Amino acid sequence: MEPGGVDARATNPTALLVPERSWDLGSHARRLARSLHSGPVAARLREAIISGVLPTGTQLAERVLAEQLSVSRGPIRNALYTLEGEGLVATGANGRTVVRGFEPEDLADLLAVRYELESTAIRWATERNQSIQTLLDVLAEMEAEETSNQNLVNLDVSFHLALVEASNSRFLVQSWQALAPVVHTVITLGNRNLKQRDPEFNFNRIIESHRRIVEPIQDGSADIAIRRLAEQFNFTESMFGPDQDHTASRGLVHRH
Repeated sequence: MEPGGVDARATNPTALLVPERSWDLGSHARRLARSLHSGPVAARLREAIISGVLPTGTQLAERVLAEQLSVSRGPIRNALYTLEGEGLVATGANGRTVVRGFEPEDLADLLAVRYELESTAIRWATERNQSIQTLLDVLAEMEAEETSNQNLVNLDVSFHLALVEASNSRFLVQSWQALAPVVHTVITLGNRNLKQRDPEFNFNRIIESHRRIVEPIQDGSADIAIRRLAEQFNFTESMFGPDQDHTASRGLVHRH
């Protein structure tokens, strides 16, 4: 709170931007990082929007953001362009950029689109008898982490990238990669939230949910793998926030 009891967010939402984070990347996570191809400014703003630190309707002025993040206006401009492409901000006819927000229905929408892409990838991978060795390698790296940390998040997203790549469809992969930055941020926030409550459960549940997807793919049982994928996405939504209404995307389990 500022002097006089005024919430800093009410007068300057960007003052509560999350700090920049850094972590070591494994080989698969480095490949994922190249596919994300957004800079640290975009990453920090993206997390602030998805977490609600920058609420819907917040005006994003280049000058103010540059001062808050101690960068020039060029990186801010590039970041806002990136975020507009991801649907997180919008620029009006007056040239002002505002936050579009990330509400529970947006999370449900994101997971529904991911489900369509990744379930298609599973079906094509099994029908075409594609190798899933990369998927197995990433799962092994996840298991080796032995704890719930940021590198586990990176490997989690790398796992799903490898899953889509197993479809051997260039355009399916490109469609999935367009969602990757937002997906990565959602999983980061969800993992951070659940880690605070029960880190051991979080790690074991993540590993088991991914292992349960791989096993039926190895057996060529696409329907079972797809059903387990839907169950995993329901869990992902529950990780994102304990106080949200999660009914929308829980329908994934029954949709197909």
